Amino acid sequence: MKSVLMTMTVLLTLNSTTMAQKGFDVQKEITINVPATELWEMVGPGFVDVYKWSSNVDHAEGFGDAKFEGAVCSERACKVNVKGFSEIKEELIKYSHQDMNLAYEVKEGMPGFITKAVNDWTVVPVTEGTSKLVMKAEFRSKGLMGLLMNGMMEKKMIKTLETVLNDAKIYAETGQQSEAKKERVAELERKSKKAA
Repeated sequence: MKSVLMTMTVLLTLNSTTMAQKGFDVQKEITINVPATELWEMVGPGFVDVYKWSSNVDHAEGFGDAKFEGAVCSERACKVNVKGFSEIKEELIKYSHQDMNLAYEVKEGMPGFITKAVNDWTVVPVTEGTSKLVMKAEFRSKGLMGLLMNGMMEKKMIKTLETVLNDAKIYAETGQQSEAKKERVAELERKSKKAA
């Protein structure tokens, strides 16, 4: 009991500045057997169409006049298939057709202890017919909840990025949805029939 009280006292006396800037960064990448320009068309100009191939996104809509040249919108609303989340709203904060790079920040739909959630996607040419999709996620959190949840959130983000990359590879290379996406579409259809 004494050690529990001591632990709680230590946690409660951590100053707010120490706890305010907790978080993590995750970077994942995958090699995809299509030219970089083709892959960029899918993820850049195809920003809103992510729901067509990602098993983590059930539906997406773009809105707002594009703030960046070449972008199709300024914001995206997504219904997501990620445990603990249902709908998120994202804002494009960077978009470069020349650099084949975009970044978006989640503005709505995250738990209150998350102060920043940014995902940065870059398409990197490797050979004439091969490219890499690189994703960098940056999360920042605050308070005791952030401190306690960071480890779990990081594991979830690693798994999420790996799923998105795998889905992207299959769709880019074959034009077909991944098995995970096909299963999710079938699951949503079953739910829709039940509800009708």
